[in-house]
Amino acid sequence: MTLTKDNITIRSATLADAPLLNTWWNDGAVMAHAGFPQGLGQSMEETRQQIAAYEGKLSQLCIIEIDGQPVGELNFSIGQNEAQTGFKICDSSRQNRGFGRQIIWMTFTYLFTDEALNSRMPIHRIFWDTNLNNKRAQHVYESLGATRLRVVEHAFTDQVGIPQSAVEYELTRENFLALQAKRQAT
Repeated sequence: MTLTKDNITIRSATLADAPLLNTWWNDGAVMAHAGFPQGLGQSMEETRQQIAAYEGKLSQLCIIEIDGQPVGELNFSIGQNEAQTGFKICDSSRQNRGFGRQIIWMTFTYLFTDEALNSRMPIHRIFWDTNLNNKRAQHVYESLGATRLRVVEHAFTDQVGIPQSAVEYELTRENFLALQAKRQAT
């Protein structure tokens, strides 16, 4: 899978991406929001196995590139006409510059409108969550029309024993298509 719009490319991760993903996943600064302030401590072989697990599947682990440079990753798992997503811009110099909003919209557009994907498994709902402390992500999601479903207090305990709460979001196909039509009309 490869999606490109302007200077942003989202493409399926390959085994050649294992060193980069392994570096990001083992970096506590990158992974703290996901409950791993000390990083995953994952071996290169574990990272390779994780990438290989997506090969040939509808669900994908992807690399995000801006101006041809890898800056982050995203994933989506598809099942029962739903997709669960996760997004991460790992290169801090590319954060807070509007790229997240574009990347997320590209992903939503693919999941809801790609003919090849939807002929195999029509997606009616996308859902995800974020750490309650991640106010920046919440602002982006809500500005894109996502519905805030609930706050889950103490959703998980991070690796250093601190309870973390999460905010759950969704976007339905119906709401996405209405938002898309509104964007195209302006």
